Amino acid sequence: MSILSLLLGLFGCGGNKKYTVDDIVFIHTVYYGMESNPVYSFAVQKKEDNWVFSADCVVGNNNEHYASFASFPITDEDAQGFLQVIREDGEIERLFKYRNPICIFDISDAPVRSFGMTFSDGNSVEKETRPGDRGLDYLYALADRYYEEAESSEDTPTN
Repeated sequence: MSILSLLLGLFGCGGNKKYTVDDIVFIHTVYYGMESNPVYSFAVQKKEDNWVFSADCVVGNNNEHYASFASFPITDEDAQGFLQVIREDGEIERLFKYRNPICIFDISDAPVRSFGMTFSDGNSVEKETRPGDRGLDYLYALADRYYEEAESSEDTPTN
């Protein structure tokens, strides 16, 4: 019986748990072009009962500032708004179904994209893609909303 369970697990018949946004504890996405800084990098993570947000991207009215901050607390309303976009756009299902492109040649300076999620049971999925436009727009809006406060709090020394 244990051999049968192992075989079913290996071939995808055993662990087909259907995840929802309520299961998400970490979402991240990054896009590197040819620059040393990422074009964008975002992470939304649930720590205990609170949500934190990390971002590296351009912000401001004319994208005049490159913001970089990590693990800044955000409101539950902002986190739930992002999760609502993930739910409505079917991002969990899309991420599980997405097939990474087949690369025959390794081009060292080619753009790199990554999008992933980790769930409350410890399972995760990461693919060479990006979130949909609405999700990415929401992350940029969060970065624009929080960057000044986040960067000024990082500048403050802790005793």
